[in-house]
Amino acid sequence: MILQAQRGWSVLELAMVLAIVGLLAWSGLSVLEGGQARQDRDRALQQAEAWRDRLRTFALHNRRLPCPDLTGQGWEGDAAGSCAAAMTGWLPYRALGLDLPAEELRAAYAVFRLANVASPGQDADLAVQRERTGDAPGSLAYQDVFDLVRGLNNAAALAAAQAGGVITTQPHLTGNGGQAGAIDCVGLPRDNVAFRVLVPLKDRDGDASRFDGGHTLQGLCSEAPGAAMRHTQDDVVLAEGFGALAGWLQARAW
Repeated sequence: MILQAQRGWSVLELAMVLAIVGLLAWSGLSVLEGGQARQDRDRALQQAEAWRDRLRTFALHNRRLPCPDLTGQGWEGDAAGSCAAAMTGWLPYRALGLDLPAEELRAAYAVFRLANVASPGQDADLAVQRERTGDAPGSLAYQDVFDLVRGLNNAAALAAAQAGGVITTQPHLTGNGGQAGAIDCVGLPRDNVAFRVLVPLKDRDGDASRFDGGHTLQGLCSEAPGAAMRHTQDDVVLAEGFGALAGWLQARAW
């Protein structure tokens, strides 16, 4: 019996096989990368929620929200500990009793600060402990947590009185590309917040900054929580509304 010689691979067949193998490898890597990115976002959201609890507890104990960290050292304010009227900066980890993470893992923080020293009853500087309910110095109620609650209520009323219901010179949100509307800080500003935590992950928009989608360290506007991760944006946003924080504080004030 005469055996036929085995036919070898042609150049065209070999090229097709290599192309298919390459495509499968690329698809596998893309799936793995996408899965890792989602896991990173989930972890960042869990971390931001833990930081929100720290911010709430700080507010309960100090009758104010913390100032932003202006130096990156983890403390409130600048090198002298002063934050004047600063609304944006890094999250003040050390002031919250947390370890300072590596620079590439730090989150941005913004707090609503609309002062009215002349009329304390209408004051809405949430980073300042101030008597807003008329209690006398030395009394048990002087500068207590209900003065911060009044500040939160004042902030909500001041925002509601504005055209469009938002003060764009204070921390606020735009939409989230879903039920909260389009993501457009210029054309659709909405919803002032008591504070906002912004966790930038990777530089997806290629501008040499971890902040994506128009977010910046000093920016007052950010996407509303719940925005889907996109090819050019993976930042995680967590925000606390005036009413939500006021309710949390009042439930624990007694």
